Amino acid sequence: AKTEAKQAIDEALKAKSAEIDARTDLTDEEKAAAKSEAKAKADAAKEVIDKATTNAEVDQAKSTGIAEVTSVNPGAVAKTEAKQAIDEALKAKNDEIDARTDLTDEEKTVAKLDAKAKADAAKATIDNAITNAEVEQAKVTGITEVKAVDPQPEAKTAAKQAIDDALKAKNDEIDARTDLTDEEKT
Repeated sequence: AKTEAKQAIDEALKAKSAEIDARTDLTDEEKAAAKSEAKAKADAAKEVIDKATTNAEVDQAKSTGIAEVTSVNPGAVAKTEAKQAIDEALKAKNDEIDARTDLTDEEKTVAKLDAKAKADAAKATIDNAITNAEVEQAKVTGITEVKAVDPQPEAKTAAKQAIDDALKAKNDEIDARTDLTDEEKT
């Protein structure tokens, strides 16, 4: 009975380890910690099985052990936090773009789409990262790229330049007129 109970615990541990390995939202470090936790629970259950003196105690220890092992459910902390940091950088950039009065609505929309594309690319890189270090690097790069979005005002600048050019042309035209006095020219 004890041998069968321990085998059942080992099978539960093997299944849990495979399930953890298959999760793409976890980094290698998070997977290792979760598998270590599951193994510790399996080892503890096998110890209880070894100390059991009746079949009922063995069955109880087996059931409890399997439940403990299968209950290991690691949270994906690194990738989740990195994506939140990217989202915060994107929100800050969008707020900054919205606050600019030198941009047209169309220029703001284009800039926001550019920032969102960079944020989405960073989040995809985070999803594909395997280690905590890769997640951190993708986060830092993503935040830098989102912050680097710096739309240049073209429509308003061009319009102001056209007005300045027209004013200069008119002033030159007035200055060139010989039928006006200096007082009339100003």
